[in-house]
Amino acid sequence: MPKRRGNNEGTVAKRADGTWWARITICTDKGGKQVRKAFYAKTRQEVQRKMNSALNDLNKGNYIEPSKMTVSQWMDTWLKDYKRLTVKPTTFQTYLSHVDNHIKPIIGHLSLRDLRRDIIQSMFNDLSKKLSPVMTKSVYITLHSALEQARKNELILVNSASDIVLPKSEKKFVQVFTIDEQTRFIAAAKQSYLGELFIVALGTGLRIGELLALTWNDIDFDKGILRVSKTLNYIKNFEETDTKWKISFGSPKSASGLRSVPLLPEMLKLLISIRNMKSEKLFELESLNMDGLVFSTKQGKPLDQRNIQRTFALILKRAELSGFHIHCLRHTFATRGLENGVELRVMQELLGHASLHITADLYTHVLPEMKWESVMKMKGVYSEIHG
Repeated sequence: MPKRRGNNEGTVAKRADGTWWARITICTDKGGKQVRKAFYAKTRQEVQRKMNSALNDLNKGNYIEPSKMTVSQWMDTWLKDYKRLTVKPTTFQTYLSHVDNHIKPIIGHLSLRDLRRDIIQSMFNDLSKKLSPVMTKSVYITLHSALEQARKNELILVNSASDIVLPKSEKKFVQVFTIDEQTRFIAAAKQSYLGELFIVALGTGLRIGELLALTWNDIDFDKGILRVSKTLNYIKNFEETDTKWKISFGSPKSASGLRSVPLLPEMLKLLISIRNMKSEKLFELESLNMDGLVFSTKQGKPLDQRNIQRTFALILKRAELSGFHIHCLRHTFATRGLENGVELRVMQELLGHASLHITADLYTHVLPEMKWESVMKMKGVYSEIHG
């Protein structure tokens, strides 16, 4: 017999085939007849979860009959219930941007159950004309993931985003300073506010977020080693209304991002200079907070991302350089290292890349010369051929 519960609590029962079903009353129709919704699952626990979730939404006035749910409504539910608390804030922000800027405007008005593969294919054909192949694929991954969850929730029978043909990915273009451009950039940075931040980025290969999260106890001045253990991100503020962005400290991009980086003598000397300068302003070395940020405002607070971007642009202008993104500092460090004999595997570890393939793919412009020099090291090994 079904186990009956109180009003608005639903009914749960085991079926003859061993599976479970549950039923709740959604509303009453115009004739006063109760409209019920049934749920099915292999276990009592799973059917209970489905029913309780629906009851919770029903009590809050948020319940939407699956047959009437639009793509927009499901995307909002997916973001709130399945992604908000399970991914990094920066990743969630990326999902939100994809949904708001590219998915909702095109198919958000459609019923979730009316989605077809040809509709989604047409959508990505159009997006590929506006977005890069990499960005198009990123939006596709977001939509496919959301629809796959809808399929698991039995809101749809199939994931209509499966087997979509996407445009061929384009080769990443890596911006790198030439030796002359690097020299001009450093000269301009020395004369600029926050210039040390960019010089250290150029000389360590750290991401800007990793440098902004760097504290004094992350640096072993005796051994000349810098430890990367965290990163600083500027993320959209979903909780407050008075500020659009907020600062978040988190773990590096991947597990391999946790790493130690040996400091070049020039970098160690510069960091010592920054420490001493801060200590002088505080009148005594002991008053320097070792948990404090290496790069910060005068009050010791994290730097504003807009000031960082503005300063970088100003330095480029002073150095008579244009068209460079701030990430070129990291790429230039890697390129100089590979040009000067640093092995690819070592560079992967220094940069904190998750795989050697990522490093090799990014810096293919350096590899031909490296291969030539490596083979030439065997010069003379086969001298007896012409002996």
